[in-house]
Amino acid sequence: MGRVLALVAVFLLIALALALRLPQLGNRPFHGDEAVHAVKFQELWAHGKYAYDPNEFHGPTIYYAALPFVAASGHRLIADMQESDFRTAIAVLGAAMVGLLLLLKKPLGLHALLWAGLFLALSPAFVFYSRYFIQEVFLAAFTLGFFGFALRGSAIGAGIFAGLMFATKETAALSLFAAGIAWFFALRDREGKMLAWRPILLTITIALAVAYVFLSGFFTNPAGPLGYLQTYTPWLRRAGGTDLHKHPWHYYLSLLAWHSGPRGTISSEGLILALGVIGAALKFRTPFGRFLTLYTLLLTGIYAVIPYKTPWCLLNFLLPWTLLAGLGAAGIVEAARSKSLKVLAVLLILLGAAQLGWQAYKASFVFQNEARNPYLYSPTVPDVNQLKVQLEALAQSHPQKFDMVIQVISSDGYYWPLPWYLRRFNVDKIGYYTQIPEPPYAPVVLASPEFDEALTPRLKSHIMTGFAALRPAVSFQMFVDQSLWETYLKKNGPVKDEREDTWVPLH
Repeated sequence: MGRVLALVAVFLLIALALALRLPQLGNRPFHGDEAVHAVKFQELWAHGKYAYDPNEFHGPTIYYAALPFVAASGHRLIADMQESDFRTAIAVLGAAMVGLLLLLKKPLGLHALLWAGLFLALSPAFVFYSRYFIQEVFLAAFTLGFFGFALRGSAIGAGIFAGLMFATKETAALSLFAAGIAWFFALRDREGKMLAWRPILLTITIALAVAYVFLSGFFTNPAGPLGYLQTYTPWLRRAGGTDLHKHPWHYYLSLLAWHSGPRGTISSEGLILALGVIGAALKFRTPFGRFLTLYTLLLTGIYAVIPYKTPWCLLNFLLPWTLLAGLGAAGIVEAARSKSLKVLAVLLILLGAAQLGWQAYKASFVFQNEARNPYLYSPTVPDVNQLKVQLEALAQSHPQKFDMVIQVISSDGYYWPLPWYLRRFNVDKIGYYTQIPEPPYAPVVLASPEFDEALTPRLKSHIMTGFAALRPAVSFQMFVDQSLWETYLKKNGPVKDEREDTWVPLH
């Protein structure tokens, strides 16, 4: 295949990846983690400063990447910004990962590169999480860039991408640790010159500099990065597994290999895993094949033994599996002894890839907020948009408008993504509590149902207007001051429930 033809093929794969990632980016409410990052982004947007927090939020690369896309949306006020404004940056980089594979053309080979690019473009997990405003796709992309430049012997390029990895998420250390072990056993003898001490020191220096620039908010918070090492204390505690995120060792592999969902739905990225095993077996005798196999197995094992698991973390080890799958697919085609067998092998692999693409489509555009989606995790229910509309309508009936005071009482203290959906309100007028506050009470009180018995007698001037769902099995009761409620009803009347073509009162 000629160079021009190969580039055309890569661009077509990027276009395919974009076609699955860019449309309808707002078809699902913000997950709680996405809302956290969107609110954190507001600090950068409003004040031009970013302050690294060693306890939460991870690094800022997604915030800086979102800046031009939010600006291009034309939305200048936080209140007008939409979910799609933030997710666009993730979707674009998720597709650009296919282009980054060109850095690995020499060790992979062109045919394996194209197969890997196809799997990366169509992987349901990569597609779905490329539509999430979280760090995982950025970490995977920067890891790919690091490997590409390191294996090409470019200390500068490797240093830049390593710095971006650390500036994205602290778990970059896991990927680099696994890479170091794999290199020691697979590459150091034959390709030690590539990683001689001077290039290593240059790579580390550049990585530290790049990470510092981002973690200091481009020098607006010079002392911020000093707390980076402190971040491993809380994250190591969480790695032990909280009750909420504690899963068995095979959790990730069961999601990828074979997942049985409600209503008989079956999902699997077993094609990538199976071809990955074949690729490892075929190429293990080569230095790169041995390195990639050891890295993949070691990183997969690390994530398996860590009890704390969230499904998007699997992208970090699914990436090298797609590279091995590319080697496996290319190896199968090359091993076919006749032209007809080669054509048959290509058609069968393409058929399997098409099935991956169909799953990706269903996960992102049909089951994007349903339990049948294997990658959906603690989702925000669509009802949150109705709650947003109700609260904003109540504010329009209040003398203080969006300066109206709201109290949120959450039994577990985790009220996300509610702050994002209250973004039109004055943030200083919203109070969040884990216990019932002292009076006076706000015109609108949102409280977990656990507080109903103790709270209802205290809210003598309020009426309970209904329940507002936030996440599965998580809801709030909405109490509204009676005079405000009456003013609201006179002004608005009953509210149309968008889920049904009928008119229903809020209460």
